[in-house]
Amino acid sequence: MYKAVFSQSNESKYYRDNDLLFTVKRKRLFLGIRNVCTAYSNNDLIYSFYSSEFTFLYWKLKILTQKLNKRIDIKKNRNTYDLVLDEKILSLKFTNNPFKKKIGKIYLDGNYICEIEKNEKNSNTYFDFAFSEET
Repeated sequence: MYKAVFSQSNESKYYRDNDLLFTVKRKRLFLGIRNVCTAYSNNDLIYSFYSSEFTFLYWKLKILTQKLNKRIDIKKNRNTYDLVLDEKILSLKFTNNPFKKKIGKIYLDGNYICEIEKNEKNSNTYFDFAFSEET
């Protein structure tokens, strides 16, 4: 089971089972409308990206640096962004109702592979990723 935990301290942690995979630290810019996020694995920088949160008029997502085994790219697809790796496309689609427990699905090359469920506990927000198969 994969899980992401977002805390109030502008930090999120990503787990596989109970093993920490990486940590993302967010630095807010321009009154919190824009962010630079940096991901660390064992205190080593593995990637960084820029995002804007002004989603209804302007939304931008851009990878700034990456030190991964394979190169990933972000491709804009209408109002969403897709993650491209080895000519495979990973897409995230959110539900229309943000108050639902199940908030989105992940697709690989258009095929459903994962459902995302949101929970809140102790001032943290938890996202559980339930994959339909091991990918």
